[in-house]
Amino acid sequence: MSQPLVSIMIPNFNHSRYLDTCIQSALGQTYPHIEIVVLDNVSTDSSVAVARKYSSQGVRVCRNSYNILNNSYKELANRALTNGTFMLLLCADDYIADTFVEKAVSIMNKYPDVGYVHGERDFVTPSGDILELDPFFNCSFVAPGINTMPIYMVTTIAHPSQAIFRRDVFNEIGGYGMPIEHMNADRALWFYMSQVSDYAYIREKMSFIRIGEQTETMITQANFQHPIFCHLTLKEFVRLAKQKNLPNVYGREQEALSVLAKEFVGYAAGMLWSGDFEKAKTYLNYSRVVTREIETNETYQRIYQMWQTHDVDTALVKTLITVNHRKKRSYEPPEGYREIAMETL
Repeated sequence: MSQPLVSIMIPNFNHSRYLDTCIQSALGQTYPHIEIVVLDNVSTDSSVAVARKYSSQGVRVCRNSYNILNNSYKELANRALTNGTFMLLLCADDYIADTFVEKAVSIMNKYPDVGYVHGERDFVTPSGDILELDPFFNCSFVAPGINTMPIYMVTTIAHPSQAIFRRDVFNEIGGYGMPIEHMNADRALWFYMSQVSDYAYIREKMSFIRIGEQTETMITQANFQHPIFCHLTLKEFVRLAKQKNLPNVYGREQEALSVLAKEFVGYAAGMLWSGDFEKAKTYLNYSRVVTREIETNETYQRIYQMWQTHDVDTALVKTLITVNHRKKRSYEPPEGYREIAMETL
């Protein structure tokens, strides 16, 4: 059985607190043919020293002369830094199960049309507590990529650290040089890969995604480029789907716009929580740009009233901005799927 090289790419900026766990999870893979590259964005903490501890175990540490932000994704995928047939972008504050690479490679070896594999995940708090999530799908499977594309109209399914993908498929779609801003790189990547390859999903918990404090989330949302990029990403998905004549994809446009508008109302709630009423107003206004139907939504009406009166219902706002890790999912896989018995691979 072929054992191609897998590149585990770790972009980092000031994550020394978590970097040991991240690198050790990469080194602990049961699959033997891996390369690990840490790309540091001029961290001001001890990140470089932490990463260099593992140089004797083959971990390469590269440093940028300035912070290139999410362009690290594109840099790491460059042949000058990594050479794997398969690739995994492992965020420096996340970590992976020791069998993830082995299982994903086994799937792609058996199903050569599969361009990328998602493993299921749990969330991890800054203190290390695991928040168990209900798996997104109800079984492990392989499915036609075209039938997976409609899902990305309304949700992302997976974070970057949950995916192992083929370099040739990644290059075919333009990699991280696609006409979508890097703020939406993961969702766009899965969408475009699905247009040219099949998709596989492992229901076992393969990745552990670090979630920040709520204040950090609100700082991210305070950058108003975020909703604009999300909106433009969705519009780009619709454009491509119409160009390729994929009605099952662009037919979900209105549903997707509704979901997006509700997300922006949630962001408005976060701004109220932080006392930024001006930014809350901006989010509420932009939710109406996305779809005027949001004005009939009860949550929108309540958040709008809070903004008008400056009388914030903190209990309601907290429910809107808190990660709901107890949400029940376990959805049926995309049409045309074939269930995988992982123990037989």
